This record gives sequence, C-alpha cells and structure tokens, in this order.
Amino acid sequence: MSKTLPFKLYDLIPSQQSMYLMLKYSIHKQVMQVPSSIALKDKLDFDLLLTALNVEIARNDCLRLRFVKLGRGLNAEVKQFFLPAWSVTDVPVKNFKTYEEQEAVLTADAQTPIRIFKDETFRVVFFTTADGRTGIYLNVSHLVMDAAATAVFYKDLLEVYRSLATGTELPKPLYSYREYIVGELAMLQNKEKMEKGAAFYHDFFEKDGCPFYAGVHGHDLLDAARKKTGDPNLRIPQAYDPIHDKALLLEKKIDPETAAKFFDFCKANLVSPETLMQFGYRAHVSKLNYDTDDTLSLQLCSKRVTFKEKNMGGCLTQPLQVRAIIKDEFTFKEALTELDKVKNSLYRHMFFPYTEALAIERKMYNLKATQMPSFMMFTWLPMISGGEHEIEFRGYNIGRYVMPLYTFTYPDGKDMGIKFHYLYRINSITEQHLEALHSNMIKAVLAGIENPDLTFGEIKAALD
Repeated sequence: MSKTLPFKLYDLIPSQQSMYLMLKYSIHKQVMQVPSSIALKDKLDFDLLLTALNVEIARNDCLRLRFVKLGRGLNAEVKQFFLPAWSVTDVPVKNFKTYEEQEAVLTADAQTPIRIFKDETFRVVFFTTADGRTGIYLNVSHLVMDAAATAVFYKDLLEVYRSLATGTELPKPLYSYREYIVGELAMLQNKEKMEKGAAFYHDFFEKDGCPFYAGVHGHDLLDAARKKTGDPNLRIPQAYDPIHDKALLLEKKIDPETAAKFFDFCKANLVSPETLMQFGYRAHVSKLNYDTDDTLSLQLCSKRVTFKEKNMGGCLTQPLQVRAIIKDEFTFKEALTELDKVKNSLYRHMFFPYTEALAIERKMYNLKATQMPSFMMFTWLPMISGGEHEIEFRGYNIGRYVMPLYTFTYPDGKDMGIKFHYLYRINSITEQHLEALHSNMIKAVLAGIENPDLTFGEIKAALD
C-alpha cells in the first residue's frame, strides 16, 4: 500500500495502543484478534444476509477501518484511516454435517492471523449447523472491535436483516467510532488531566509497594526465579512469554441453578458478577501462593459508559491492574467491598492510557517487559441479545497467548448458566490447574453467599 493516502490519518487511541502493544511484540500475530460466532434457532437466507452485511459495513464505521505503518521495524508509527465506502461481494458459506467439523473449521480460521497491514481487518463466514440452525462467524482484529463491539455487530446485523426481510425501516443508525477517536485524541491533549492521571497511578503503584505474582500454577515459577537470581525477596518472575506462547482453550460452565445463586446475590447486594468471580479466583491463588494477601489480575474493562458508546463499534476497552490486599480476617462482604473500591478508583481514571500507566510501574520497580504481576486477564461480557432471535454465542481458541491465562466468561443465552473460556499458555499452566481454579472459585463464592460473615481465611481453609 502506498504511504501517500487520500484519507485523513488518525493516531491509535489508548485502547488500541494497549492491544497493539501485545501484537507488536508477538511472533504469532493471532494473539490480538477476537473470533466468535452465533447460532440462531431460525433459518436465515444467506443471500439476504450478505446484503445485510454490506448495509452493516456502511452503518458500522469500524468495519471500514484500515491501518498503515509509517517507517520500518519496531519504531514504525501506526496510523489508521476510514474508507468512505466498501463492500464485500462474497462470504464463504459452510454447511457442517457434525459439530466436530464445525469446531475444526472455525477454530482453524480463529488461529489464522488477520493481516491488518494488508487491508484485512475481519473475516466473516456464514454456516449451517448439524442440527439445522443458521450461524454467523466473525473473526476481527482487536484494534477494530472489542468483545462488546462484536455484540453490537451481531445485534445490529440481525436487526438490519429483519428490516430487509420485512420491508420495514432500518433500525436507528449506530454512532460513529471515528467521532469517538477524534474526541479521545483531543482529550489526550489536556495536559492538566493527563498529569492528574499520572499522579493517580504513581500513588496507586506506590501505595502497597512492589506487587506480588500469585500464579494459577502456584509458586513454582517464583521459587525458580528466586533461586536463579539469588534474590529471596523477588516478587515478580518473568511470567510473560511472547515466544513460547502456544495456548489451549478449556471450556467450563456453571449450571443454571448455581448461576441463579450468583445472580440473585449480585442483585440483592449490588455487586457485579465479575467481582464475585474475582473473589473466588483470588481465594484459590492466595491459598496456592503462601496464603498471600496480595493478589492482582488484569481486568479488561469496557469504556462504554454513555448510550452512544454502547451503540457503536470499535475498540473501547482498557486493561486495569486490579490489585487488592485482602486480609485473612476480612469477611466475604468486606473482601467484595475492597475489590469494588479498588476497581471503582481505577474506573475513574480510565481516561489515562494503560501503556503510560504500565511505564510508570516498570520504572518505579525496575521491571522488565516480561515481568508483570497479574495472574490472569479477565473479561466479563453481559449476555448477547439477538432481539427476537434465540441465539447461542461462543468464542474460539486463537492458539497463542503471551500471558499465562485469559479468562472470558458470559451468561449462556440458552439456559442462563454461565460459560467460561480459559485460554491458557501450556508452558506454565495445565488443564488440572484450571480444573482446580474453576471448582474452587465456585466453592469459595457459594460459601460466601451462604454465609457472608465467613472470613477470607476461613473460606480458603475449606478449599480443596
């Protein structure tokens, strides 16, 4: 592609910068793409669905995003631009005879890198399932869409299809991601605001000292690093690996009855489901790692606060280092309150670029790029609604991941259970580690729900 473009170029916004950072230093370039599918009970006409897809491309401007590198090597500057118009002439259609065939074909695509610097930002496949349902598969660069944006895409595409099929008016237009980018870039020029953000993160990272890596796999990696360096006080080993990044996906589920207990408690106590699950995960990793009171996970949080932001495409997420010091004497309720307090303080400063916050932490504690204290990246996605359509949503194994673990979870639209996708790097985590993590998370949460006055120490002591 020529570097002289007839379109206005924009810098990446902070949400995109965070995603590009992982892509930039990864050998296997599928690490920053979002593959998913929906299967619908009713049958759709694929020719009309292709027409609806092109209408969606015109409505959802992030689908017309393109990226270009200015310069060479790791110091190349990445810019983005919007095509004024673009459409697809053909979408692959697959008629799967078995579920196994469907999984093999779509997983193979999920593990094929999207080449964002070669005019490819997403791929779509239409399919029929073995039991006769209609499926739509989307594999999109994380610089183009976050998980919430894929939900916007599916919902709007189905509404457009329904309008075309019935000859009725198209749904209300989506809001512009381009306008969001312009506003975000302007906000970054607010020197006073950025200084306040930097001061907050400096205090946040300094408050409790150097954080501690409490791995899902236990303290073996930390012990080995302490022995190798001769530093018995080392707190963060090199747990991130952009080279040996082969990953597998373990899928688990909480049954509808148990999930109802989670949701009922959240509603009665004004607690988010992700806070509840994070408590359970932390109880498990604390017990595995010298009963530490210092646990930290990255939570991939959506910056979609306003109605406009919730109804646009694009990448509007940011990782947050949710570090909570949870003492053994804290009750279940107090632990949840502490987690929420930490998260709320971080939410209020999501305007500050994560890459710059990370640089503050690394400089403060002299950390290498492969030294980060989080034991997982965690995402909670609210239920994807298909309007009048009954849908089943699922994600796929991208096959590579630089972090030890990424956990992606959401309500099951079929029966209101909760689905979990554990994408784990096999050179440090095993399926057995995750079976224990998952079962103890549920056990810890249920214990707290049944008796909110139980202490963190008492709940950990009862875990397997």
